[in-house]
Amino acid sequence: MLNKVFVYGTLKQGFCNHGKIQPFCKSIQSAVLQGILYDLPFGYPGAVDGNGQIIGEVIELINAELALVELDRLEDYFGPGCADNLYERVVRGVSLANGDIVSTYVYLWSKPQALMQLGRLNPQGEWR
Repeated sequence: MLNKVFVYGTLKQGFCNHGKIQPFCKSIQSAVLQGILYDLPFGYPGAVDGNGQIIGEVIELINAELALVELDRLEDYFGPGCADNLYERVVRGVSLANGDIVSTYVYLWSKPQALMQLGRLNPQGEWR
C-alpha cells in the first residue's frame, strides 16, 4: 500500500475538504500529474488521463489505511471498477518540484466520456 496521494481539488491546502485529510498529513509538496482537468458544475473538479498537466499536491499520509477509507468515502470510490464509483483510485507517477517522480494514489473520474460532456476543460490544469 502506498502512503502518498495526489490531490488537485477540494483536498488541497486552503480548500473546503482539506480538513478531512489534514489529520493524516505527514508532509505536503507541490506536484504535477500528467492528465486533463475539467471544472465541474458541482464545485469540484474531475480529471482523466491525458497529455496535459494537472497542478496539485502530493500528501504523504500518516496511517494511510485509515486515510484511504476516509478519502474513498469522500470520493465515492467503492472498489476497483465498481459501477457506482464517481472516481477510480489509481496509481500514477507524479513529478515533484525537484524533478523526482513518485508513485501516488490519485482519484480520476470514473466515466471519462461523461466528464467531457459534463465539465468544462481547464487548460491551465489548476483548479481554484
